[in-house]
Amino acid sequence: MIAQKAINIFEKVQVFQRKIYLSTKADNKRKFGVLYDKVYRKDILKVAWFYVKRNKGSAGIDDFTIEEIEAYGVQKFLDEIEDQLRNKKYQPKAVKRVYIPKANGKKRPLGIPTVRDRVVQTAVKIVIEPIFEADFQEFSYGFRPKRSANQAIREIYKYLNYGCEWVIDADLKGYFDTIPHDKLLLLVKERVTDKSIIKLLSLWLEAGIMEDNQVRSNILGTPQGGVISPLLANIYLNALDRYWKNNRLEGRGHDAHLIRYADDFVILCSNNPKKYYQYAKQRIDKLGLTLNEEKTRIVHATEGFDFLGYTLRKSKSHKSGKYKTYYYPSRKSMKSIKGKVKDVIQTGQHLNLPDVMERLNPMLRGWANYFKAGNSKQHFKSIDNYVIYNLTIMLRKKHKKSGKGWREHPPSWYYNYFGLVCLRKLSTNINDDSQRYGR
Repeated sequence: MIAQKAINIFEKVQVFQRKIYLSTKADNKRKFGVLYDKVYRKDILKVAWFYVKRNKGSAGIDDFTIEEIEAYGVQKFLDEIEDQLRNKKYQPKAVKRVYIPKANGKKRPLGIPTVRDRVVQTAVKIVIEPIFEADFQEFSYGFRPKRSANQAIREIYKYLNYGCEWVIDADLKGYFDTIPHDKLLLLVKERVTDKSIIKLLSLWLEAGIMEDNQVRSNILGTPQGGVISPLLANIYLNALDRYWKNNRLEGRGHDAHLIRYADDFVILCSNNPKKYYQYAKQRIDKLGLTLNEEKTRIVHATEGFDFLGYTLRKSKSHKSGKYKTYYYPSRKSMKSIKGKVKDVIQTGQHLNLPDVMERLNPMLRGWANYFKAGNSKQHFKSIDNYVIYNLTIMLRKKHKKSGKGWREHPPSWYYNYFGLVCLRKLSTNINDDSQRYGR
């Protein structure tokens, strides 16, 4: 009975979202002035809590964890949020600044809101996302329902095969930290005029950032880590997408195709790449953003370029002699997964082998599921060999044995007896020329 109620709540919210989406799609000038009361609807708050709990995440500056809220009482917690929103007493807290290591050794800043703020942000997202989804362009893939990075890669693959020879590989400098609040809210108001919703968005944008026990004000940007931030970031860059669409730059006569995943984008064209670079730069300048000219490149498709963890390149096929497009894990992606494998094995030397496998397998499977559709067979073999090598070294050291250990512990021993994930078996697009890029 409880499960049936939960299903009904999700269905009810989905029906609500579908109605808003269709209404927006039917009228490209419609504005929504009464939305705030939907944010504190009981069903929407319950669905918002479900998503926040599913995504887990650390506590914010109040140190209140999801587990502590469950002990406190979820319904009581949601009732308090409903009361605060209904009576316009809700005030967000500052976000907690943490730093996440990047593959290049640098660190990426994240802003972690409190669990309470994450629930309210999710509720607002549930209400307003369908409105903006109706406006977003088909070539935008990042942080959107039923869209993925692999779809973006397949679209690039398609255009490279259709004859696009030039690539503008763009990089925005500190995008999430440089979005102008006033311009962003003006874009939101093109569709949402409910003053209470705008007030909530303003409060989150201006919420301070706590770092080293000090709170500093936030006058630019939307902190990475907030639930609402990816949607706001897409709303802002949709101005670039609309410009591209309205000027028919992807149509006949131009044939310049923009593919965007959040703040990462490429432009694929048959000729005149410098012209389309200038088109993009002028629009980005108008948005108050900055192209990183050191990292933004214009390359020929035969040189190859990296995007969303893949390297994409046009090369001549050994068999047919014709140029074909290949895509496979980039050097950075290979280095990253090897580093994670090594870390798991080194930190798990005190564990028995099944426990080490329990840590390795989800990581390997997740990585393989992302890259399996590309020309990745040889790359998967390389990672398989790297995993086996490091596991064997670990066992030799653990049991103080000399020699390489291949005879005593061949690869089949790890796969058949301990269930180690074999990546090469997960590759789904085994191309006849895939070995040329193996490493």
